Order: sequence, then C-alpha cells, then structure tokens
Amino acid sequence: VNSLLSAYYGILGADGTEAAAGPPVAAAAAPPQAAIDRDGFDAQAHFEELVAEGGVRDVMRHANEVDAQVKDLDGDMQMVCYENYSKFIRATEVTGLVKSSVDDMAPELGRLERSFSTISEHQRSIEDGVSGRAREIELLLKRQRRCRTLQVLFELPTTLQRCLDREAYGRACEAYCVCTPFLRQYKHVETFKRVLDAAELQMGRIKTALEWRLRSPDLSSKDALNSSATLLDLGEAPPKVCRDYLDGRAAALRSRLGACFPGGTACEDEAEAALRSACRSAASDCVPELADAVDGFNKLRQDREVAAEDFDPDTALADFVSQGVEGLCTRVAQLAERRRPPGH
Repeated sequence: VNSLLSAYYGILGADGTEAAAGPPVAAAAAPPQAAIDRDGFDAQAHFEELVAEGGVRDVMRHANEVDAQVKDLDGDMQMVCYENYSKFIRATEVTGLVKSSVDDMAPELGRLERSFSTISEHQRSIEDGVSGRAREIELLLKRQRRCRTLQVLFELPTTLQRCLDREAYGRACEAYCVCTPFLRQYKHVETFKRVLDAAELQMGRIKTALEWRLRSPDLSSKDALNSSATLLDLGEAPPKVCRDYLDGRAAALRSRLGACFPGGTACEDEAEAALRSACRSAASDCVPELADAVDGFNKLRQDREVAAEDFDPDTALADFVSQGVEGLCTRVAQLAERRRPPGH
C-alpha cells in the first residue's frame, strides 16, 4: 500500500527512488508547523504516520493546506522583493542626484580652496609682521609694571601722610609693611634711601597718633583693639602696647561711669530715681565696656609674649578689673548715701 500511494502521489518512485516528475516532497506532506520547522525533519516518517492515522481525505486536506501556505509564502517573498527593488531604485536615483550636485559644485569647491590658500598666505604674512612687535609690546608691558611698582614706592610717604590725615592707620601699616622690605634691601641707592627715611618719619608720626588714640577715653573697645594690633604689627613692644591699652580702657570706663552717675540731687525722690537710672545705665553701658576690654586684652596677648620684668599681664588685668568694679561700687555707694535721709 505504501508503495502504491507513494507512486500515486509522486513522493517516491516505484523502485524506492524520488519520482522524476510531480510536486516536491514539501508540497505532498502537510506536517504541523512546529514539526516542519524542526531540524532533521523526516518526511517519509511523517507521511507514514499520516497515512496510518488518517484516510485519503485527511491526506488531501493536509496537501491543500500546505499548498495554501506555499502560495502565501510566495506572495510574501514577491512583496519583499518588490519593496526592496523599489528602495534600490530610489537609492540609485538619489545617488545619481548627489553625484550630479557634487559635479556642479566642483568649480565652487575649487574657488573655495584657492580662497583658503590666499587666507593662509595672508595669515603667515601678518604673523611675520606682528611677531617682532609683539615681543616689543611684551617688553614695554614689563617695563610699565616695573614703573608702576616704583611709582608706588616713591609715593609711599605721600600715601602714609594721607592715611595719617584720614586716620586710616591699618591701611598705612599695610602699605608700610609691603614696601619697606624692598626699600631696606636697596637702601644703598640714594633715591630709595630718601624714600625710606621719609616713610620712617611718617610712620613715627603714625605711631605717636596711635599711642595717643589708644589712651583716649573716647575710643571704643573695637577701635582700641585695632589700634593696638596695628602698633604690634609696626614692631612696638607688646608690654607697652598692653599697658597703654589698659590705661585707655580704664579712662574710657571712668568716663562712662561719670556719665552714668551724675552729681547731687535736690530731694530724696530725685535721688532715688537717679540711683535707679544710674544702675540701669551702668548695667547696659559700663559692665559691657568692662567685659569688652577684658576680651580685647586677651586677644592682644594671644599667641604673643607680652610679659616683661616690669609688666605681668595677669596682674595688670586683675588690677584693671578690680579698679573698674571698685569704681562702679563706689559710685553706687555714693549715690545711695545721698539718697539716705538725714540722721540715718
């Protein structure tokens, strides 16, 4: 039966070889999709299984299904070929247009190349002409910077005088500390020596003004601290600066106490009101001034050796605080005594 069916459907010849004519093997068999797609698919075994399990109708139905799938695949292949061919034709046309455009641009590209060559030649000629002058300009700029430096050095005495007039002592100290090392290094040059002597004279005046200012009772604690720091930067002896600082703060504290505690009053009620007002003023003005003075003194001697044979910073600070507190207590006691009625 197998031989007859194979010969009838053209799968194999009667002698067991492939038939010379007839549809291909794939057209006669209608295996499931998964079976056909597997590697090592055996068409003969599949055919035998199909014939054994079904009849002629089943075989014909599978054959028709395979034919339909083949036609669908042929149609898809033709569509793919047509689309690719259309794209290829379009690409060929675009390539031709690009080639034509490039050919038309050839003269312009040639002119552009010649223009670039001309620009390069002009650039080289300009660089050759400017390079020498560039070195001259650089040399002149160096000389200009040196001249400005010399101008600052020569104007140092005038700058110090302006700072003295404006009481800008910190700026004067900064200018002096920046310029004097160079002036001292070249003081064998007569011009620099004259500038250095004039600057030293001005700095002497500034030191005197700072010392007088430091002992002034009208100076705030912050300004007193800045003035003391400036004197230390100028090389003044730390013990002397600290002593002048405490003297000035003591004078400022006495001045504030005098403002807080006025003279005598006419009656008991006025004395009581004056005592209360004086205590409030002392608490808001004198006590903070005393605390600021102590903080400023501690900042002055921080990282500095301020002790000397005739000056002990701890003792001096303790005496300053004691005098300030005693002065405050004395003023309060005097005002309270005036408030007490006669005979008590």
